[in-house]
Amino acid sequence: MACKTIAPALVVALAAAAAFAAETAVPARGYTADQARLLAIDVAHADGVNRLAEMALGARVSAVRTLGEALGFASDGEIALRVFLRSARVIGEPRVYSDGVAEVDAEIPIEAVIRKVHDLYTPGEHETAAMDELRYQAVDDMLRTSGTGRPPGGISDEVMRGVEAARPEDLPELFPAGWEGVTATGRVEAVRRARVRAYEAMGLRLRGLLLGQTETVDELLGGVSAAEAMFDAFVRSLPVAGDPRMMPDRIAEVDVAAPVRDVIRVLKDVRRLRGSEVRLTEEQIDRLSVRLKTDRLAVTGRGMPPADAVHAADAPAVAGGAPLPDWATQVLEATGTARFSDDVADREEARVLAARAAKVRAGADLRQQVDALTLAEDLTVRQLAARDPAFARDVGTFLSSAHTRAHRATPDGKAWEVTLRLPLIRLYACYRARP
Repeated sequence: MACKTIAPALVVALAAAAAFAAETAVPARGYTADQARLLAIDVAHADGVNRLAEMALGARVSAVRTLGEALGFASDGEIALRVFLRSARVIGEPRVYSDGVAEVDAEIPIEAVIRKVHDLYTPGEHETAAMDELRYQAVDDMLRTSGTGRPPGGISDEVMRGVEAARPEDLPELFPAGWEGVTATGRVEAVRRARVRAYEAMGLRLRGLLLGQTETVDELLGGVSAAEAMFDAFVRSLPVAGDPRMMPDRIAEVDVAAPVRDVIRVLKDVRRLRGSEVRLTEEQIDRLSVRLKTDRLAVTGRGMPPADAVHAADAPAVAGGAPLPDWATQVLEATGTARFSDDVADREEARVLAARAAKVRAGADLRQQVDALTLAEDLTVRQLAARDPAFARDVGTFLSSAHTRAHRATPDGKAWEVTLRLPLIRLYACYRARP
């Protein structure tokens, strides 16, 4: 069984134009082939994480308010959610096309996202944190998305070294990627906010340190104004450790570090200031280095630019200003069905085998639909692929990007069906990139 659907023309045309414009921007020069591929994959990874964030932040908690509105733009809550979503797992192999564009699929358990939302948000009147709208978008209890990217220009040698050293599952700094629509003032403000939060986090970290069996630094300070002032002055004097990191999810990160020997010194000064009011000895304070088993404490502060400093980046004209052809705005769908094998006794194993077979059949159906598409007068995808090996490889890569829209048992319970979905705008970009 197969079907082909076309979304409302205006909405799809605008979305397709924006996506195509982003993908067909002139790639940056000066990278090796391996560096360009790595950057494209990392930008696509970042785009996938950002799309997950937009899905979560755009989900409604009431009839009139989204989660993003409830948390507040650039708030601690939004930042915490975005940082949490960096843990999304990349699934499958990245797809890299001949025009330099990469695609990356990422997923995260929907229940983990909802638990995080519950940690960050207390519903108001007539609101809910059940996130039913977000649950509806999950497949197999996973929130999934695809990110798209190409190598950005302006990557410094230092950032490039960081990208090359990062683990595949990490999201490295990619500045200026992610910050194209942020004003210079907005970038400065994001770093300032990150620095303020770093010092706040360091103060809280130090106040919670144990000095005795139960005595903490906060108890040593005792709310005494002179002691509090001495401690706060020490925290504010700590240098920023390294340059700010401008992360691709539009979060600036600033590290602040405190040498443990300097922490011990200022705590001894506080003890002397308070005199006989304090039972802790200098020897107990000295043992802090043994308790911590490190000679340096570090924290990270994070900040985002204010809303009025973020603007939509200007997109280049699509295909030289020409409108997209009708086929490029289409979204193909195909459904494959496979019966449960009578030779497999284990029901779950039979389901897995049927699901795989159904997906293969749906993929074959999509292949037929794509091959039959007319790119131009008297020219189909199959015909162009037959004479252009690079385009043929792109078509194969494109077909592997099909996403599972639904999978379920058939009404009679004797078979499994899988529906695959494939927007055609990426294929159009590949076609336009051919000589």
